[in-house]
Amino acid sequence: MIQAIYIISRNGVPIYFKELMGEDEDSVTKATLFTGIISAIQTVLREIYAGDANYFTTATHEIFLEVTNDFAVALVTKIDKDSNKQSMNNLMSEIITAITFQFEEIPEIGFLMEEDQNRIEEIVESKLNKWERRDEEGSATKKLKDALW
Repeated sequence: MIQAIYIISRNGVPIYFKELMGEDEDSVTKATLFTGIISAIQTVLREIYAGDANYFTTATHEIFLEVTNDFAVALVTKIDKDSNKQSMNNLMSEIITAITFQFEEIPEIGFLMEEDQNRIEEIVESKLNKWERRDEEGSATKKLKDALW
């Protein structure tokens, strides 16, 4: 289950974020701290020529990360033995493709006009809703198959 989605500028500024499991009043601070950590990890890996991180875990969460020239997408999920990593990667690719198609370039500083922020929010919401429907259909199909055998 996806816990949060972050769109991060090249400089580590949160362009868009959404906490899917209970937002709190300090979510902006949490998003800023999280995106700063992701940016720092990416910078260190580039400096030591280790490439970009695309997946890592903590004690309780998995973080999926895909980086483009202008921005990165991070999905945070709870650790789940049944999680479908390919499904998460597909969702991130769909979000990146849609944003790249809509925007010629994301400003390096990451600050967007409200209209552009709304467009990114619509893209993420649309892709997330589509992914959730597919995930629910897949779960229902799996349960039906398991029940038949």
